[in-house]
Amino acid sequence: MHILWVLSFVAFAYGLETTRLWQQPPPMKGFNIMPFLGRWFVQFRKAPCSWAASNEFTDFETYMTRPNKNTILIKETSRNEICNSATSLLYPGKQPGVFVVKDPLGDNMSGSYVVVATDYKSWSLTYGCTKMSVSGNKCQDPWLSVKTRMPHPKPVVLAQIDKAMWDLWRAALTDLQPVRHRQSCNSGGMKQG
Repeated sequence: MHILWVLSFVAFAYGLETTRLWQQPPPMKGFNIMPFLGRWFVQFRKAPCSWAASNEFTDFETYMTRPNKNTILIKETSRNEICNSATSLLYPGKQPGVFVVKDPLGDNMSGSYVVVATDYKSWSLTYGCTKMSVSGNKCQDPWLSVKTRMPHPKPVVLAQIDKAMWDLWRAALTDLQPVRHRQSCNSGGMKQG
């Protein structure tokens, strides 16, 4: 009994339990890719186990473009003492807001990518799965990403995201790893604003 209590405490202290993320959430109703494109600042996240080292990254930004009808290009920059950059590709899934992400580096982020909620102009909440279970329809390595259009969002924006997190998973932003923004790694390779 004592061991179960300790394990429960550790799971709670760690933040959002992975078990709540085993099932892929539905995409946002009426999702439209065009207003979703552009620059985003990652504010909070739960990294997949396959990329757990990225929890220490700061200044995490993404810029999304649509070079053709069937591809979304994601350019990411982040800092872990030095600036890093990566490129991934999103391919449309069977319904709007669901994509297959291909990470050229391997399995860091490859898998599913679902836009769960967004208001397009200030915030977005995306879910992904890098490894599905062989038994059942559960994700063994899920991730979450909370992005905003500004590096330092207003409290009202964070409150909207917090409400969406609660409605979806009965979780709060404080359950996720925060990402600090101090000095952008964007050296002109991504469009500004």
